[in-house]
Amino acid sequence: METSTFFSVFQLMKFMQYQSMKRMEKMDLKPSQAGVLFSLKHWGEQSQKQLAERVGITPPSMTVALRKMEEKGYVTRRQDEKDQRVVKIHLAPKGEECIEGIQRVICEMEEIVYQGISREEILLMKRLLTEMKNNLLNSKDFKGVDMDTIIEKTCPSARGNF
Repeated sequence: METSTFFSVFQLMKFMQYQSMKRMEKMDLKPSQAGVLFSLKHWGEQSQKQLAERVGITPPSMTVALRKMEEKGYVTRRQDEKDQRVVKIHLAPKGEECIEGIQRVICEMEEIVYQGISREEILLMKRLLTEMKNNLLNSKDFKGVDMDTIIEKTCPSARGNF
């Protein structure tokens, strides 16, 4: 029996996720921490609660992650000017550097995955994947749903980060 396309894509994502995690471990970074960095890069300053929801971890786990990230100099905390009860998390310059390292890991992963595949085949694959994504987004189940919502609902621990 032939493997379904869905299962093949799922397997590929899991293999890439595993390899990326191993490479991030060398950077002393956990996937949820990478998710925090990319969330801050994409959406800007956020409350701890917003980050926990976006990254898909519990608020207590986020507290631990942020403490470690603050110790490493990746993030800073500042009280919200409008509401002193709220603490906003900001991406620090060292966090920006860390994102660059993660992006290098992603590029390395792409180089490995694309070995033996021509430029034309890569472009065709990207076009086909985009078309499949658009087919889903245009289906009745996705009416009125935006990409940020989809990522937030389906991407715990840095899944929307790459």
